[in-house]
Amino acid sequence: MTWYLGITTTRLIAPRPGTEKIRGEFAVEQQLRDLGIEAHAPRRVTFVRSGKKRYAEAQVGAYLPGYVFADIPAHLYMDAASCRGLSRTMMAIPLKEVQKQVQTFIAAAAEEEAEADRIQARNDRAAMSQFSSGDALEIISGPFMDQAVEFQRMVQNAEGWPEIIGNASLFGQRVRIRIDPLDVRRAGC
Repeated sequence: MTWYLGITTTRLIAPRPGTEKIRGEFAVEQQLRDLGIEAHAPRRVTFVRSGKKRYAEAQVGAYLPGYVFADIPAHLYMDAASCRGLSRTMMAIPLKEVQKQVQTFIAAAAEEEAEADRIQARNDRAAMSQFSSGDALEIISGPFMDQAVEFQRMVQNAEGWPEIIGNASLFGQRVRIRIDPLDVRRAGC
């Protein structure tokens, strides 16, 4: 068997007729697995708060948009090459590179995805925060508008809503303030 790097479409396609459309990388991965081929399209889960939503939500995307790794036996190559959404030509990957880099990358991406699943399962809002400790934030509304803040952590207030605890410079002193996540954005955005 030989490992290949296949180029896929990134648009939404159905892996099989009559099924729901999904990202091209994942549809190709599913088609290859249906053929009995080991295939990997590593997923990246990011937690993003969009619009006026108070909490971040998980968004699943491809770690390498437009690519899939597959260990294809010679007798299944033509079947694999005819998968919908997969380019007819694929790049063979030397076994040494597969062992050294590809399998390590696939394992690391799988562990990262499993950690994101654990965060979702325990509904850990602080871990879902889109900010990391030390990030520079800009306050975009409220009494401290246009003030820079250094993100420390997410907490829940007495009413159950998330709040950001950060350090700011006010009147020449370093002070800790609480801010609604809807009132901040990453500095420079």
